[in-house]
Amino acid sequence: MMRVNLLPPEILQRRQAEKRIGWVAVGAIVVVLILAVVWGIAQFQLQSREDDLAVVQQQVQAVQAQADQLAIFEVRAEELEARRATADQALAGRREWSRLFNELSLILPADMWADTITASEDAGLSVTGYAVDTPTDVPDQGHRVIAKSLVRLADLEQLSNVWLTSSMKSDFNEQSVLEFMLTADVAAPEAEGGAQ
Repeated sequence: MMRVNLLPPEILQRRQAEKRIGWVAVGAIVVVLILAVVWGIAQFQLQSREDDLAVVQQQVQAVQAQADQLAIFEVRAEELEARRATADQALAGRREWSRLFNELSLILPADMWADTITASEDAGLSVTGYAVDTPTDVPDQGHRVIAKSLVRLADLEQLSNVWLTSSMKSDFNEQSVLEFMLTADVAAPEAEGGAQ
């Protein structure tokens, strides 16, 4: 059997156009729904990122507050360094007399004693004193006690040009002694970074 359509062609075209409009409307609705879903996801992600940003900003503010509280220590460290530099500059030319006299007391032999010790930056060090004179110590053989002290003085870092200025036999409290005088130059302090 054969179907015959008696409707005019314009009506058929209009019906086909109406079907197309329906599909276009359905397609438009689907596109709008897809766009709405994409926009919703984007909004959700944006809100999530903004929340993360707010948390990070709060952490930054907390850390900055802690850093501001600790900044005083940096200022104090700079002040301390400036004071240390001032003290080092003020003490740069100072000679360590107490250390020198302490070393002298340690190195002088037991059978020798100092009567006078004078020291100054310009004149240097001068030691006068007495040493026990043993009967076997004759001038031709030298004064061993005094020679030993000269060697020990020459080993001190702060002294240079150690000399025996005079040495002679004499009597002190009815005992035979060697009266001596030693001189030495006191070295200037080392530059910064040297021994302290």
